[in-house]
Amino acid sequence: MRRTTLTAAAAVFLLAAFSGPSSAGESLSLKDIIQKNLEASGGREKITQVQNLSFRTGNTRFVVASTGELKLSTGKDPVVTEAVLVKGGRVQRNYFDTTTDLADPEKTVYLTLARLYAGLFTLVKFEKELKLEGLVAYGPEKLYHLTLAGPGAMKVGFFLRPEDFRLKRLVFQGKTAEGDIFEYNTDFGPFEAVEGFELPLSWFTSQVGTRGSLAEVTAVKINQPLGADFFTGLKINIGAVEASPGHLKGNVLDFNSSPFGLMIVTNWRKGDVEKAGFRTGDRLAFLVEGAESEVVFYSSTGELPDQGELMKGARLLAPMPRGGESYVVQFIAVDAAPIAAKLKPLTPIEARKR
Repeated sequence: MRRTTLTAAAAVFLLAAFSGPSSAGESLSLKDIIQKNLEASGGREKITQVQNLSFRTGNTRFVVASTGELKLSTGKDPVVTEAVLVKGGRVQRNYFDTTTDLADPEKTVYLTLARLYAGLFTLVKFEKELKLEGLVAYGPEKLYHLTLAGPGAMKVGFFLRPEDFRLKRLVFQGKTAEGDIFEYNTDFGPFEAVEGFELPLSWFTSQVGTRGSLAEVTAVKINQPLGADFFTGLKINIGAVEASPGHLKGNVLDFNSSPFGLMIVTNWRKGDVEKAGFRTGDRLAFLVEGAESEVVFYSSTGELPDQGELMKGARLLAPMPRGGESYVVQFIAVDAAPIAAKLKPLTPIEARKR
């Protein structure tokens, strides 16, 4: 999931949203609001004809069935570094060939999103469990506030625009296993016509203590043919790693070329470089499709030279900046065009100690 710090505006909203309902506009019943919400996106009959929905945000593909199963696959095709499966009240995640079961609060977030997507961003999958709290202030706006009425430690709030009854905001509140406050919020952009339905084509997610993320929706498809076992596997595709003293073999997962240089994301992880015996300061021969360059190895980002020194020109192998499981090769302020021309996902790479 994408995480972010809660903005000041969002914090003000939360204070207002949970301070109590407004007395205005409470003439509509919960049933009326849900009915208008469904009508705004095509109507109950049309929505129930959808068997599955798929779309992309960035490098992640979402596929959800009308029955609530959800599968996420992340990576630049054909690479898949992460797969998440929501099925039968269980949320499983395979990241770099390590599969785990997610617990709350992340579990509740995924389970709720699966139902939201399955209902084409309407309340149809929640209607028997919702409670109407009334109207709440959101800056100059007032929104209908609905909550999931079932028991549980996590609070889930839906906020709808009175003018069109479409979802404006989704809020999760609770605590982590360590007892820390957990707040995860999604603000939905305008709904637009796509594939015969009204769907949001962008949203902004934020979480207390981390950075925010804007998702832009592409490749929306309705009722695609899916194999009978589509929602049963968590396969990923990151290539293979061979590690031996002084030598690493692997594959390219992603790359980014800019006027400032080139960054190559590899499928090498901490255990792999430890098996190779690389130490900070080691000079390595880095090979891509017959092209060889010398790079310097750094076991942690804290050991890197300062930015000013790097911008004089650097070639290095180090952990991914700002966290992450992979090591990256970076060419900073040097000509890396010949190497960039050879790159594509899963291109074989090597690193050898000189």
